[in-house]
Amino acid sequence: MQEKTPFGWADEIWLMGIWKNSPSSKKIAETMPTLRPGYESVKSKIEPGDVYGSPYAIYEYKPDPIITEKDNLTEIYEWFQSKNKKLILDFVPNHMAIDSPMVSSNPNSFLLANDTLEIKNTFVHPNGNRYFYGKDPYFDGWTDTIQWDFSNPEVEDLQMNILLDIAKQCDGVRCDMAMLPLPDVFEMTHGRRSVFRWEKVIRTIKEEFPHFKFYAEVYWGLESRLLALGFDATYDKQLYDFFLHQNLGGAMDRLQKQSNLGQIRFLENHDEERAKHCFGDRGKTYFSLLSAYPNTILFYDGQELGLSKKIPVQMIRTDEEPIHFDTYSYYERALSVIQKRSKEMDYIDVPYSEFNNQSIFCRLLISENQRELFIWNPNDHICSGWIPYQNEIIYQKELKDIVSGNVFSQEKKEDGMYYLLNPNELQWFTF
Repeated sequence: MQEKTPFGWADEIWLMGIWKNSPSSKKIAETMPTLRPGYESVKSKIEPGDVYGSPYAIYEYKPDPIITEKDNLTEIYEWFQSKNKKLILDFVPNHMAIDSPMVSSNPNSFLLANDTLEIKNTFVHPNGNRYFYGKDPYFDGWTDTIQWDFSNPEVEDLQMNILLDIAKQCDGVRCDMAMLPLPDVFEMTHGRRSVFRWEKVIRTIKEEFPHFKFYAEVYWGLESRLLALGFDATYDKQLYDFFLHQNLGGAMDRLQKQSNLGQIRFLENHDEERAKHCFGDRGKTYFSLLSAYPNTILFYDGQELGLSKKIPVQMIRTDEEPIHFDTYSYYERALSVIQKRSKEMDYIDVPYSEFNNQSIFCRLLISENQRELFIWNPNDHICSGWIPYQNEIIYQKELKDIVSGNVFSQEKKEDGMYYLLNPNELQWFTF
């Protein structure tokens, strides 16, 4: 077996939990009863040090001591550059850890609960002020965090200074819950209008670091809005939800849209359940569909091994989980094909015939080094028919399916290439 990581395939590596963690967050994570079942699901015996605290309750934007003893990531960044890889780090615009030194140095930049009725989702800081926990509009606050006050114009400048420092140490940031500083979202959450301007923040950073990337974790249909403000790409949660809820018609429509939107597509991440747990063997089909478009794929550590247990973000040590070898073999084939792609790619939707006039997904992905044909049946019954030969799809005596690993013998027919697909089956061939 080769190394158990897609590192060689990935162009960019997002490292989570790099920034200095909060002692208060660690204590809360260790003692919060509602988190305990999650820990016990991945560790048979919880020992001191297994729980470290949330990487999204950032104490300060300095490297955590478990990463390096240095006060910046320059050495680590240079190592990534030597491997011709881009380094992506987290930026959490909405909040800091409740014990962050920034609260002491900038006490009015965090959201004060001035009204005595504003007790819910608040806490009293050692400086004597009552502040709001960081939160979104739909859930109670994260009790290890303090909310930035986006109605204060100083916050924009503070965050630009943080980002200018981060940009010296990496190639881009994944902005956690990037829609929360938007004026209407912040007002819906806290009843105050945000004056924070993503467009100015992004423009300012890119003036000094033109190739620096801004990626947005975003939900609630706000993707195009953040792209318009300057983000390079945003999460595509809608496609994930179509897969999760077996809405194959919705997935088909979304995949067939001709769109220039920068999309980050995924089957799992630290917030979602493991792909193997959610989708089982259907995950092969869905990852293949993500691969049928020249968008950004977010590939989570352990996905290629078929791991099925979701690890709480507060944990840094868990029991080892056995590898699912069939899943590993699939990803080994798939990632090998993806790694051979050139930087510039195009795609066309290929004409086909289906014996019962049913619609299928038939796409050709074209790069300098190879042609890849994806055929997917989103229907609840078998589909079969012909795909005409053309310049890009040529007759071959044998075709190897990347998804199953099966080899199909072919007879050269005037009608073209014959296909037969079971419900929700996908075949992926290279030419």
